[in-house]
Amino acid sequence: MKTPQQLLQQTLEVGACLLPDAASGGRTPYPAVFVHGLLGWGARDALYRAVPYWGLAAGDVLGYLNACGYDCRAASVGIISSAWDRACELYAELTGGTADYGIAHAQRFGHARFGTAYPAPLVPDWGADRPIDLVGHSFGGATTRQFLELMSNGSAEEVAAAKAAGTEVSPFFQGGKADWVYSLTTLAAPHNGTTFIESNGTIMDVATNLSETLAKGFGITEIKNLYDFQLEQFGIYKDPNETMLETLQRVFSTDFMSHNDNAFLDLTIDRSLEINDGIGIEPNVYYFSYAGNQTVQDPVSGNYIPSAKMWTLFYPGAINMGKYYDKYTAGGFYIDKSWRPNDGMVNTVSAFYPIHSDGTCLTKDGKQGWTNYDGYSNINFQPGIWYVMPVTRADHMQFVGGIANKSVIETHLFYRNLMDDIYGTYGSGQPEEQPFPFTDVADGRWSYSYIRQLYEAGVIDGMTPTTFVPTGDVTRAQFVTFLAGLAGVNVSAYQYGPFSDVPADAWYAPYVNWAAANAIVNGTSETTFDPNAAISRQDMAVMLYRYAQQYGIVLPEQTAAPFTDEGSVAAYALPAVQALHRAGVINGMPDGSFRPYDTATREQACAVLCAL
Repeated sequence: MKTPQQLLQQTLEVGACLLPDAASGGRTPYPAVFVHGLLGWGARDALYRAVPYWGLAAGDVLGYLNACGYDCRAASVGIISSAWDRACELYAELTGGTADYGIAHAQRFGHARFGTAYPAPLVPDWGADRPIDLVGHSFGGATTRQFLELMSNGSAEEVAAAKAAGTEVSPFFQGGKADWVYSLTTLAAPHNGTTFIESNGTIMDVATNLSETLAKGFGITEIKNLYDFQLEQFGIYKDPNETMLETLQRVFSTDFMSHNDNAFLDLTIDRSLEINDGIGIEPNVYYFSYAGNQTVQDPVSGNYIPSAKMWTLFYPGAINMGKYYDKYTAGGFYIDKSWRPNDGMVNTVSAFYPIHSDGTCLTKDGKQGWTNYDGYSNINFQPGIWYVMPVTRADHMQFVGGIANKSVIETHLFYRNLMDDIYGTYGSGQPEEQPFPFTDVADGRWSYSYIRQLYEAGVIDGMTPTTFVPTGDVTRAQFVTFLAGLAGVNVSAYQYGPFSDVPADAWYAPYVNWAAANAIVNGTSETTFDPNAAISRQDMAVMLYRYAQQYGIVLPEQTAAPFTDEGSVAAYALPAVQALHRAGVINGMPDGSFRPYDTATREQACAVLCAL
């Protein structure tokens, strides 16, 4: 029988995502390409290295998924560009080369045919033999659908225009490459537009004017390398043959919005439905959509208002969207009551699946093109159908690890489940759900949800196959392994460390060494760590605080009354205790105390990890 330490070590190796690579039969034979939304950024932007769009306050989510054995890459497309232009840029980035927007499109909207250049392919071996999985957040969802349509069916108009001009036609517009895309997943995507545009006129006026001004300023300065709007096709770039004054005069005289080829227009309901009318459902592609709702119904008015967990900046827009209904768009589309629930930016109903202007979602053979999925039943997903996943209780930015009320473990678990659903279509069916094994953790216990969450995420396991021992002490070594599992880090490179009481052959050695190398722990002295000692509540707070700092996790500043025994907290631990308390990560005891020198229990450790 394995010892508790061996069981813990085995489990945390899984929790740390030490999985085989794709070539050896790992979890993902195909690369997953993640496409950001409006005003977002990708790995091509220097900003991504400091603040990954896919993760934000939750750290680098794609880095975590890659450590889990997946192959995930962050695309970089125009920040405020139209769905068409972004789709063309995505093709150029995937293959390497210069974005070709098409002759007909360029002439229609009055901009140059060519734009952003991508020196190297994002997926060098991309093709029918190795297709990609597309994941798009927000307007990235509209981008991926437009992209798939052109990959599949091309553009007869662009082919004809290129032939008439006697120039080469881009392979992108020739179509016939539907089998280059395996799956398409959207997160909070405004498939059918959003009433945010119609109901927040003043906010939108400010947003569009500010965006255009920033695009021009960034486009002609070195800041472009940090955050690139990618609007070269509109003449927004620095010409080396011009003086800066000449460039300023030329660029700032350009009226980008007047071209009617931008994301803000494409996000309207009428333009979205117009685009949808030209996009079908490909019978060979798997489709998944995730919608968010962070509003509640007001019992007095019946309208939908922001919940307490919505990011405060979304409040004004969410309120206006929640009461905007019984109206017709300029194109004649009727906005009914179902459009009121929202995530602060996108109507929940719009994120389910795309509809045509007649209100239907059809496959090419005329059958219903969508179905609701409960999120847990083991089914064999079929291509050519939009699987509408259960509505996520999240605001628009919580989908990508935003600030408010979304823990790191929740974000990681969401994306692991998302990737597993895609993985389940690769021929082996859905991964079997493992039953919750711990007989000493009843579903009515206060810590049940925390323990279950971490167990299902593969971060923790029990002391035996059937017991968790929730009230047992957590050792310092065990808590460090918990943090490593939460981070999804491969600790195999950390074989040596500074502590004389951490033998190189100890099961916990690489985890402790990782934590020391990343300034998460300092030890009980310069040369000792005391790995088998039960961790105090204040030391647990210190490690957790340093972990958050190391991984760029934003701790929100909330009002919180000081602990009644705050004066007894050690000086080295006080900043950590205070910061985590204000962030709602630690809440103390029912009597208002923290009890810094008490040892932390296994269930308490689970609670704070889930709260981070």
